[in-house]
Amino acid sequence: MAVSVDVVIPTFRRPAKLAKCLESLSKQTVSPNSIEVIDDSETDYGPGISRNIGWKRGNADAVAFLDDDCIAPENWIETIQEILENPDIGGIEGAMTTQDSLGNTISYNPPNRFKWDRFKTANLIIRREALEIVNGFDERYFLHREDTDLAWKVIDAGYSIVWSSKCIMHHPEPLGSMGIYAPYPRSEQLLYRCNPKKYVESAAGLISFESIRNGSLWQLQRELRIIQTPNDVKKLNRFESWNLWSRAWLVSIFWIIRKNTIGEPKGVSKNLR
Repeated sequence: MAVSVDVVIPTFRRPAKLAKCLESLSKQTVSPNSIEVIDDSETDYGPGISRNIGWKRGNADAVAFLDDDCIAPENWIETIQEILENPDIGGIEGAMTTQDSLGNTISYNPPNRFKWDRFKTANLIIRREALEIVNGFDERYFLHREDTDLAWKVIDAGYSIVWSSKCIMHHPEPLGSMGIYAPYPRSEQLLYRCNPKKYVESAAGLISFESIRNGSLWQLQRELRIIQTPNDVKKLNRFESWNLWSRAWLVSIFWIIRKNTIGEPKGVSKNLR
């Protein structure tokens, strides 16, 4: 029997975009088990809490998370079912397309070297049993990084999350880049506290010519050492900051040397464990 799929969509004051998202879901070659829309317009608790409400309402074998401005291809649910026919797969991180400043559709896929980063709930599918074991999203995150935290917990619980270039989602709005990491330093602090080992590779992935040029990398480094509001997450002390970024730079340099000598690893993008 095919794996059943619930779809969960948190929304915040974007009715027109939500309508287009729902229209795309109504045209699926295989219908989802349910579509849970959680309107956060009045409460503004954040997408993590909204997504927890949504997946707990359903009862399907797997839960597909997306944003309210996403447009799903007609075979999206069908593709999810085909991938999850393999019982060893606990989740899927799907490919994304977006639009550039000129309105052209472009692919937004992580380079092979990113092993622990770039999880996006604009196209993230997790088996229900895994969600139940890790208790869903950590609701301490208001916005940003709650998706990566969830994926890391699922991986640490022993489930495999595979990268799929066939499970595509269109996200018309430009997706997050290094430029938006610095405005959410509390989420970065919390992610570091939850899993400092994985965060080293995540931090290495943020190092780029662009982040250095525009100053966002240095801003993030500074903000991680400052008490944020609300002040419920411990800031990084001087040693923690030095240890994190010295290791992150070493990892980043190693990636560059490896790429220029033997090339990118071929398997990382297919299995994010």
